[in-house]
Amino acid sequence: GIEMPFMKESHIELRKAMRRLMSEPEVVEDALDCEETHRPPNMEVRQRLAQAGVTAMCCGPGDHLKLIPGGLCGGVVKPEEFDYLHEMVVQEERVRNFCPGWEDGLEGGNGISITVILKYGKDWMKQDLLMPLLLGQEVCALAITEAYAGSDVASLRTTAVKDASGENYVINGTKKWITCGAYCSWYVTACRTGGKSHGGISMILVPKSDQVKYNLIKTKYSTSAGTAFLMYEDAVVPKRNLFQEEGKGFQMIMSNFNHERWFICVNNLSRARKCTEEVFKWAMQRKVFGQKLVEQPVIREKLAQMFSALETNTAL
Repeated sequence: GIEMPFMKESHIELRKAMRRLMSEPEVVEDALDCEETHRPPNMEVRQRLAQAGVTAMCCGPGDHLKLIPGGLCGGVVKPEEFDYLHEMVVQEERVRNFCPGWEDGLEGGNGISITVILKYGKDWMKQDLLMPLLLGQEVCALAITEAYAGSDVASLRTTAVKDASGENYVINGTKKWITCGAYCSWYVTACRTGGKSHGGISMILVPKSDQVKYNLIKTKYSTSAGTAFLMYEDAVVPKRNLFQEEGKGFQMIMSNFNHERWFICVNNLSRARKCTEEVFKWAMQRKVFGQKLVEQPVIREKLAQMFSALETNTAL
């Protein structure tokens, strides 16, 4: 592809390190097995990648990167130098195995929920949860979407009402399409604590419990991602688990969507680039009517359109 003028030596070295990491035999084997058997990612593989800083780097730049004991991919990039182009490299490389269920099972839930804790979480949340989450010992999920409220976040119905003591929230409702919801330890949950529309929404950190039940959803890709339908049935949560204050949930969700939607675009562009690479290699090898495919004008035109679309969208 076209060389980006913003890419420094650290970006190139990080890409090499990530390419090696994601190509390790045990990593590839786990990815392929998960796609076939639909089981969750292996805990040892999860921790291996997390300890290399993959989970932390998928949450973007910040002081949390300094929590990785062995450095980011062995120290190829310093935490204070890490920028969103570094994250783009990580997001591109982690999906090149084309095992989307496994990939989302590792970072799909964490990458969109830990960011809420980092940006809006209270001190105790960061102190108690960040290390276990960033080192792969626990998994977190973002629980926003409902059966009747997907992109229309302001219409969600799950409620959080304070009990008689005023010290706890009692949560009731359902969530749908929750990535990693089947095996996570924490749910960053959007609830209605006030009136109608966006002004009555709050974000609450809900721990795994018997009052939060789930059903695994059979999706178009592997259920290794743990995509689940959640049922909150009188789930009691201390009021200290509220993010910031009541009524501020909608703003948090919209802000968090910026990073989430961006890295989804990066993931998909990376897969498209990998497909284009394979097409180009095949066109260079396959011979038809006495010449290679790549020498056929119509094939060259199609390849040019693919390259143009990739580079244009990457530049965006």
